[in-house]
Amino acid sequence: MGKELTMLDMKGGPFADLLSIAEAAEIWGKEQSTLRKAIQDGRLKPGKDCRKFGKQWVVTADAMHREFGGWAPWSTYLADLRKAQLEERGY
Repeated sequence: MGKELTMLDMKGGPFADLLSIAEAAEIWGKEQSTLRKAIQDGRLKPGKDCRKFGKQWVVTADAMHREFGGWAPWSTYLADLRKAQLEERGY
C-alpha cells in the first residue's frame, strides 16, 4: 500500500482547496450557519464556489477568501498543517 495523501501532498491537485463547511467555518472563524446562509443567499454559488455531496457541502478556499476576506486564515491553517506533518515525521 502507498502512503496516505494529505492536502499538502496534493498541492495543485483538483481537490487541494476544497474544504468541508465545518473546516471552512473553523479556519475563517465563522459559524457553519453563516456559510450555509451564504449558499442559500447565493453569495456562495453551487456548482462554482461550493457543491453538495450527499448531505455534506464543500466550498473552495477561493470562494471563502472572496466572501469572508483575507488569505491569512488559510495561510495559517496550511502552515499549522505543515508544522504538524513535519513534527509527525520527526523533523
